[in-house]
Amino acid sequence: MQRTDIAAPSGVIPLWAPAGALEGTKPVVLVITGAWAEPQDMMKTPQVVAPAWDAAVIRLPGNDTPWLAETSIEAWARAVEALIGTVFSGRPVVLVGLSVGALVAVAVRSPQVRRILALEPPLVMSKLWPLLDRLKTRWRDAPDDRPFLAAVFGVTGAGVAEERTWFHLFEGAPPTDVVVGDVPLTPPRPLPRSPSFLDAPERAWLRAQPNVRLLIAPETGHNIHVFAPLFLREALLTTLDKALDESRP
Repeated sequence: MQRTDIAAPSGVIPLWAPAGALEGTKPVVLVITGAWAEPQDMMKTPQVVAPAWDAAVIRLPGNDTPWLAETSIEAWARAVEALIGTVFSGRPVVLVGLSVGALVAVAVRSPQVRRILALEPPLVMSKLWPLLDRLKTRWRDAPDDRPFLAAVFGVTGAGVAEERTWFHLFEGAPPTDVVVGDVPLTPPRPLPRSPSFLDAPERAWLRAQPNVRLLIAPETGHNIHVFAPLFLREALLTTLDKALDESRP
């Protein structure tokens, strides 16, 4: 995967893609990874979707990437819209978002985006008990992250959290396949790894949305790309098939 720095109105967005993918004419899978993602996350996507699709990966601002001029889900979505229009002009796009990256994907409004695959988009931040200590530690130890922690998670001090909810991002979104893990979020309890970040009321809300298809990944929690890769592969390929079918006259 080659890194290309894309100049957007709000700043520079690093983009990772195989050689030739940015200059091609195939439809594109654009992945937006989550907060503090590992460098290797989703970097095998091009092999999964080839040969019919090209693929590229971007990381959230501040994840070993430059911050943009404004820190918010909506501002980052506008930056992704600009990137799509500049780099992938005229090409159909499917967005794949992980966690906070899924929130950004759902907020994108571009006529090129045919469908979205959103993995575990956290909708009620006050419920994220598995993350709370980590978020407050980052507030204390990583001052550069504070605008992000406040805007997205509602953490505004080492011992303070304000509510943030993200249901409104789905208003006017393209058709969206949401994947959640089947390990329940509540009640708080010792677990070997993170549970799903979507509680039962949020799942019920998603099921009721006319443009959302809810999928449950078995025997996994939040990090579906790590612990349920085969399920994710099949979900992604199905999303791509649906995107092509819906694009045909």
